[in-house]
Amino acid sequence: MNISRARQLQITGPDRKPCYGGNQLWFSSNTKAAGGCGSVAGANALRSLARSSKEFRKRIISSTVIPAPIKDALTSDDPDHENFSLLMTGVYETMGSFEIFPLNRIYDRCQRQSPVFSKIKSTFGLTNVGFIIGIIRFARKFGLDIEVRYLSTAFAGKEKAREFIREGLKESGSVVMLTCRNRHNVRLFSPDSNLSLRLVDGSDSVVKSHFTTITDMDMDRLLITTWGKPGVVDLNELAGSWKSVRAYEASLMYILPSTRKEATSCMLGAWKLFAAGLGHTIIRR
Repeated sequence: MNISRARQLQITGPDRKPCYGGNQLWFSSNTKAAGGCGSVAGANALRSLARSSKEFRKRIISSTVIPAPIKDALTSDDPDHENFSLLMTGVYETMGSFEIFPLNRIYDRCQRQSPVFSKIKSTFGLTNVGFIIGIIRFARKFGLDIEVRYLSTAFAGKEKAREFIREGLKESGSVVMLTCRNRHNVRLFSPDSNLSLRLVDGSDSVVKSHFTTITDMDMDRLLITTWGKPGVVDLNELAGSWKSVRAYEASLMYILPSTRKEATSCMLGAWKLFAAGLGHTIIRR
């Protein structure tokens, strides 16, 4: 794995412990923590672009409307998790999720570990279309125009996905992945003190209905970040999970600097990604 690229998402977390990318547990709201994975992935993608694109980074640094904590979250080599949490929250407030009233209000007043809300959901999360529109709208608030390149992965082939991921990593520094109702495994690791990402030991988990951020690719291994940790996903298993009607919304996306016209066109055409997924699911190829 490319360690220099991995360092792009280093964050000093709570208790000064190193983290890799944002963690939705940092949201103060229980409902945001439950359904904010899309906003965390959006914040990670913006930071990756700022760290890999001199043009985008320059726009951020020279901006007179972006608050200092948000600039730090986007451009610092190792931002504090409080500043990155502000970025995540700002993205969520623009991007949102399908919160269920009044369950969202009730859950926000309960213990986060409430057994009731482990079974009853207070949010349905976010769609791929909502992600595209939300991330463009958030950037536009600060005078930044971006567009989203995307690929529906429902019944997609492994090599097509590999090429898209390779292109996204080169152009944007990261690729956002939405796993729909299809399931695949991920092995999560704890980054050490200098974030060397020694991918040994770790714990296995199952991903479903979740946004993650791909930050590197080595043959058939994808390095991702989720819950503030690095993880490895096997591309063969992932591609196999796409061969299912449950993967109708599964997607890969990355962001690029753009003009205002291109950003607007991308928002207006975001529905095409969801439509493509449905189409592939119907014809099963």
